[in-house]
Amino acid sequence: MKFTLTMIASALLLASHAADAREIRVPEAVATIQGAVDEAKPGDVVSVKMGTWNEAIDLKGKPITLLAREGDGKTVLDGTSLDESVLRCIQGEGPETIIDGFMIINGTGHRNLYGNRSAVGGGLLLLESSPTIRNCQFVNNNVNYNGGAIYMARNSQARFEKCSFKGNAAEKGGAIYSVQSKPVIADCMFDNNEGRYSGGAIYNADGTLALITGCRFESNRASYYGGGVYQYGSKGSLKNCIFDRNRATYKGGAVCNGYKGVSTLVDCKHLTNHDDVAGGAAPHVTAVAPKGACVLGDGSCLVASRQSCEDAAGSYRMDGSDCHGQVGQKITHGNDLNHDGRIDDRDALMLLLLWR
Repeated sequence: MKFTLTMIASALLLASHAADAREIRVPEAVATIQGAVDEAKPGDVVSVKMGTWNEAIDLKGKPITLLAREGDGKTVLDGTSLDESVLRCIQGEGPETIIDGFMIINGTGHRNLYGNRSAVGGGLLLLESSPTIRNCQFVNNNVNYNGGAIYMARNSQARFEKCSFKGNAAEKGGAIYSVQSKPVIADCMFDNNEGRYSGGAIYNADGTLALITGCRFESNRASYYGGGVYQYGSKGSLKNCIFDRNRATYKGGAVCNGYKGVSTLVDCKHLTNHDDVAGGAAPHVTAVAPKGACVLGDGSCLVASRQSCEDAAGSYRMDGSDCHGQVGQKITHGNDLNHDGRIDDRDALMLLLLWR
């Protein structure tokens, strides 16, 4: 009976907030986004005019909607020179806190957690919070530690819907780093993000349980493991996802299951031979790209796909060819740059990374 009365009281309170909800227009009514958030009450919509806004914004635990009045990249939150996450949800925000339609760029991250040398969450910092993020673009956010675009921790359960992540970078989790959290990532695009250690697009760590559906991973890269997704002591469910030209120098161009990492892949497509799954009970992924002899600029030769060869500025012979009989070319043990006993695409990728 007590529980029922509590539910009724909560419903009445929410209905009251909805009835009193208002739109606070920026800059027409309030000059700054943070000023409008400070003024907002539960249920309000902070509606932001198109343009570029150089602010670090704290949602302050409020169940409000932060809305880009004109979406599709026309309303930009720019983190240049802020030395802070562009957006912060660190006071228990729930699903009723909604961020919708913004382009978030150039964030360099929050520095209070681990210090100036270990900034996290260039675009968005989530601690003990579970907001809803829709139709947002996270572009060129770069931190010197973890979570180029997003850092989420402490049982955060954020939901990302129809968002895109492009050109973000970090040591771990070029786009998203999640630790001890439960993210839901639906119908999102991950393009050209970089993990300087591992997890080019996503790095899930230490008890994270991630649900990833309908997402596309394209041209993400990691210097070590998991060009698309890296699982460390975590579990991930990936359904109806597409992997295209993702790379890791050592293992798992698409997905790598590290220490106690588990990934379940259902109805996912792997479009190139780089998009493999490594570690754990990894499913077999058929290589679809043919390989041939690739002669590199220093005269060495290795067997690689045409794409890997061209990326490493080599000369590709033909599909099915090998290095035997190549005039002036010789395979040497020194060409096995990652020391895995094979001279192949991954050595070409490592060479490319060394040249950058």
